[in-house]
Amino acid sequence: MSRKPITEDMRLQDEWYKRAKDMKPEDFLDFANELSKRYEHDYGTVCHAMAAIGLAAMYAFNKTDGARGGITGFQAGCVMWEVIRHMNYENNKCGLRLLDMDDLLYPQYEYKFHSIGSNTWKAVQKEAKNRISENKDAHEKYLKEVEQYRQDLDKFKEDVKEFESEHPEYPKYEDDPKFYEHLGGGTSEEWDKEHKKEESGFMFAPREPYDSAAHPNVVAHWESIVNGKVPFGLRIQD
Repeated sequence: MSRKPITEDMRLQDEWYKRAKDMKPEDFLDFANELSKRYEHDYGTVCHAMAAIGLAAMYAFNKTDGARGGITGFQAGCVMWEVIRHMNYENNKCGLRLLDMDDLLYPQYEYKFHSIGSNTWKAVQKEAKNRISENKDAHEKYLKEVEQYRQDLDKFKEDVKEFESEHPEYPKYEDDPKFYEHLGGGTSEEWDKEHKKEESGFMFAPREPYDSAAHPNVVAHWESIVNGKVPFGLRIQD
């Protein structure tokens, strides 16, 4: 079955979210298959589809015996935080905060935007110290990788000449070096071409190392935190 191309502007996701809230356990798999197999998603709709399927699974499970009659509002909040943490913040060390900007309309919520707790501050200082150490190690590792990369690239430039002679259908490295690089990101069509090149035994150039070390300004920020300066004009308040 051919997939139907869709875009965010078509607003199909509005109906997906409505259906997700009413999802029954016996209907969930059909819903998930529909969103994954019926449509050719764009950059945005695939996000909506994944979110709607995730919500549908939770709403469906809440209707099963395993949910013990349905979870409470407090438990729903716990579920939300577990999803957020495991989806995007598994490496978080200092805690998370979700700010409702509607609270700016109420003066009693001023503390939410001007302070952090003492435990959070201690955790931030500890993590800043850890990151300073990790950053030093990361940069030293990068320098070693750069040296190895230069050696590997010099060797590749010699070895690729034989590959070029055996494959005249490909451009020469010196004429189109990008053609020999690994794909970092691209469309489905570009990834299909990449996989075909890999399967054919194509000779790729070595990957250029990435310096994961933080910018000096960021390091200076960490150091100021370790030295006791609370950032952003915040105050410590429990």
